[in-house]
Amino acid sequence: MNIDATAPVTKFNQEYFHATLTKIAQLASATEHSTLGPVQEFEMLRNCGALEVVLPGGALDFNKPDMPALLKLLKDVGKANLSVGRIFEGHINTLYLIHLYASTQQQEKWYDGVKEKGDLFGIWNTQGKDGIQVYSSSDSFTISGNKTFCSGASLVSKALITGNIETPERAGWQMLIVDMEKIGKENIDAESWKPLGMKASGSYQINFTGYTFQGSDFLGQPGIYLNQPHFSGGAIRFAAVQLGGAEAIMEGTIDYLKTLNRTDDPFQQLRISNICSEITSGRLWLKQSGKYYDEWVDDDTRKDDLIAFANMTRVNIEESCLKIMEESNRCVGARGLMAPYSLERIFRDLSFYLRQPAPDATRLKIAEFFIQNPGGFHD
Repeated sequence: MNIDATAPVTKFNQEYFHATLTKIAQLASATEHSTLGPVQEFEMLRNCGALEVVLPGGALDFNKPDMPALLKLLKDVGKANLSVGRIFEGHINTLYLIHLYASTQQQEKWYDGVKEKGDLFGIWNTQGKDGIQVYSSSDSFTISGNKTFCSGASLVSKALITGNIETPERAGWQMLIVDMEKIGKENIDAESWKPLGMKASGSYQINFTGYTFQGSDFLGQPGIYLNQPHFSGGAIRFAAVQLGGAEAIMEGTIDYLKTLNRTDDPFQQLRISNICSEITSGRLWLKQSGKYYDEWVDDDTRKDDLIAFANMTRVNIEESCLKIMEESNRCVGARGLMAPYSLERIFRDLSFYLRQPAPDATRLKIAEFFIQNPGGFHD
């Protein structure tokens, strides 16, 4: 059955989704060098219903938790293109926070934007010295400061940003939703993004100074962005995207060796065995972490267990990705890491994407958990 991945459908459709991912993978090399970023890719994701898959009534409706399936979906997008996966994961993350903390009226407004206009959401927490401050005036609020690593900066319709606010009514680290149509192009610093990989994610610095908004754009109360176990537990989502990149390396490595008729070489077979074992391990980590997330996220007695398992999932998938890249390097050699082979780009993207904040501190937290709970997860 031939499916046109550019044709819109009324709701999420698996066949159209997988056809879309095939097309996204085919576009990845060209998209990396496009000044526009993955515009076409997200238009196709809109058309197959992927942007609204977690909304009420959707295939992965947050009201009917199925985290293992959501993690697989994120993994599949990351396998097609890690930059697209990073932006898409931010969209899902934002919709989850809206699901958790928005009022019914806010949910209706922001969900309708996704369903009716195809709004793409982003989430940007990182900032430098000139970070976000929120000030109040007589009937509105004003922002000053910058955010960095704003993935999808030129694509996102609405962005969840965080910043400090000090008013009689609100004090602390506050979430709010920004309408990116009101942010001028001159406020987006594309020159700030010169990375090793993940170029197509367009994670630019944005100056929000002068942006004004109403109190109805605040999301939840100050401080809840860091609520546990949602904050640390969410690491399993970006780990899923990363594993998708590793799967692309696995398949690219095997395909490359087949073109050279080298899959019968016992040394290559040993390396392929190691790569496939690491991929399988990663898949099992994702499946189990998704299961635990659904079971434990609303159970205060298992909060620490969920955080620990999410941390373990994150660091173990990181280690697996690093091992896969090392084995693949040996398999394909220098020639296999040159264009036009896609491995050259995927290696750069995954190497950069794996550099998530505080990896060593995450490992120390795992150790602390098991020191205090020697029998952790035995039940």
